[in-house]
Amino acid sequence: MVSQGVVARGQDIGRDTPFAAGIDSIFSPYARPDAPGCAVSVMKAGKIVYARGYGMADVANGISLTAATPVHVASTSKQFTALAVLMLESDGKLRLDDDVRKYVPEIPDFGHTITIRMLLNHTSGLRELANLFSFSGWRNSDEQYKSDVFAMIRRQRSLNYVPGTEFAYNSGGYTFLAIVVERVSGVSFRRFVIDRIFAPLRMKHSDVQEDVDQVVPHRAAGYWGHDPSNLRTARPSNSFAGASGVVTSVEDLARWDANFYETKVGTQALLNQMSTPGRLTDGSEFGYGMGLFIGTHRGYRTISHAGSDYGYKADFIRFPSEHLTVTVLCNAFDIAPTPLALRVADLYLPNAEGPVQTQHKSDLPGVSGSPLSPSELAGFYWNDTIVQGNRFFHEQGKLLLDGGGEGKFELRPLGNNTYRLMEAPRRFLFIFFRRADGSLAVRVDVEGSPVTERPKVPDTKPSPAELRALAGKYYSPELDVMWTFVFRDGALVLERHRREPSPLSPVFGSTFEGDGFVLAFRRDPRTRTLVLEVTTERVRRLRFTRVMNR
Repeated sequence: MVSQGVVARGQDIGRDTPFAAGIDSIFSPYARPDAPGCAVSVMKAGKIVYARGYGMADVANGISLTAATPVHVASTSKQFTALAVLMLESDGKLRLDDDVRKYVPEIPDFGHTITIRMLLNHTSGLRELANLFSFSGWRNSDEQYKSDVFAMIRRQRSLNYVPGTEFAYNSGGYTFLAIVVERVSGVSFRRFVIDRIFAPLRMKHSDVQEDVDQVVPHRAAGYWGHDPSNLRTARPSNSFAGASGVVTSVEDLARWDANFYETKVGTQALLNQMSTPGRLTDGSEFGYGMGLFIGTHRGYRTISHAGSDYGYKADFIRFPSEHLTVTVLCNAFDIAPTPLALRVADLYLPNAEGPVQTQHKSDLPGVSGSPLSPSELAGFYWNDTIVQGNRFFHEQGKLLLDGGGEGKFELRPLGNNTYRLMEAPRRFLFIFFRRADGSLAVRVDVEGSPVTERPKVPDTKPSPAELRALAGKYYSPELDVMWTFVFRDGALVLERHRREPSPLSPVFGSTFEGDGFVLAFRRDPRTRTLVLEVTTERVRRLRFTRVMNR
């Protein structure tokens, strides 16, 4: 159990430990007096053995970031939401297999039951609210309220997939879980979490921000980047919580971590539920429990959850067998905390390396195992059946993954044409191979999820006449928004309300890439009307219909 009052606010912990110099080296790029940075803590069974802040909590006012500084932790908040729901179930006030519409009737009847459990483990099939707002013309700085959430969900007419049949991460589901907590408990979500979780654990510098204008004492300011020559402040835009909203410090998170070893809040059974892999309706397991990811690192089991929101990044990674936890909280959107946290963990973990568990190309039927260069691998890979794809770039001899709105991520080569995304706390592999017909494909192996295959799609260049034929105005009743496509300077250009015009990149046939999404034009087989289907990682085939040519 973590000792209380072990350190004054802002004081470093464990500076005399053998690994202090190594941690300082890892975070040295952010140890600046003129830029935001990160706070890090290392816990053993909930007791802090090292904690320090690097960089500034508030650059304009010269306030340093410390281990005690409250930082917005974005989706790392989900574990607190999950425990709140489980506590209400333990109180006998709800059941995890209840239809969520019993508590949130604003969610339409899609013809399939969506349970609370499905929201907890991301198998609901709901489309991602953040994507829907963005498609509707909302800007990053626009404040969103529950009334906006209800207005958006009421307009939806379909799901991404049949509930329970797939795992697909969905933050919006946790927004609805917080609403369930409020309606069942009779108090605000913030009040419930403070009274039932933070206060009993003496997390005195933790809060839930349910309004973008809510004052949280001593909270670190958020920034889009950490380059001191170009600092711009950023802040989350949601005036509701559940998927995000928790503000806490690495010191307070040690008290939360201690609860997993000496339970004060909830029960051990409830906490175990959170880290038990979920199951689909066909019985297969996947690597998410309730508010926590389940994975491995160097052969050690990990329980974790990262977070990303405007101005902030976070990760909380537990190694249960070693009673080791590393937390990294950053107040700049361009800092990736997961690789930093794993490098810190490597200092403390015993020297054991688990083999990468994946099916190599030579094990795949009809596959050639010859080496493939990063330049060959660059391109777009797409599976139309599961409506998922990835684009890879070859830059300066390295293979990069297009992260959509998150930028590009360098992939680490592991040999045998296999690459790993190091920003992910779980094993996230891309296994490239050449099919028997000579074409390239990639298998995406995300720990805890079924392996999926995506063929490389040859780039095409539609003719000007083909591009002009797609121009016009397209309307989506599910967004109540009109998108306009025009042919300009040899390209098909998307014009949207409150957005800069965006030239589209042709991928194959009548399929294009936009700003973090894929657009597929086709003819409705019944009406022969030209329609557009928009897909992201978390939204599938959102439909627009052309209402006029241009």
